[in-house]
Amino acid sequence: MWSMSYVDPKRKCGPPPPIDNGDITSFPLSTYAPGSLVEYRCQSFYELQGNKNIICSHGQWSEPPKCLDACVISEEVMDKHNIQLRWRHEKKFYSKTGDIIEFVCKSGYHKKTPHHTFRITCQEGKLEYPTCVKNNG
Repeated sequence: MWSMSYVDPKRKCGPPPPIDNGDITSFPLSTYAPGSLVEYRCQSFYELQGNKNIICSHGQWSEPPKCLDACVISEEVMDKHNIQLRWRHEKKFYSKTGDIIEFVCKSGYHKKTPHHTFRITCQEGKLEYPTCVKNNG
């Protein structure tokens, strides 16, 4: 006797899984035929990690991508640490995960944190800011 416990290759998939800070690019259907492909995209300033397309096979969707948070560098945060962006002069700056950001002290200030802290990498929306203090004199 054949057991019927194998996964049916003709099984359909339900709606694609939702992801944080992202969406599929097409209108979601209630069922998808095997072999269907759906594409995801992230909201502005979020970075897609993984495969942007997922495929329906044997009634299951393949692994959806993630949308990684951007780092937002604002003027108020920079003022608090007495730093400014080395290469830019925006009031607000968005940076993706993996981007390297370089800071310098504002004029009249010197580095309080080690030199390497002035070149940092955005990690999923998180940044460790360097700090500068006022020059004495």
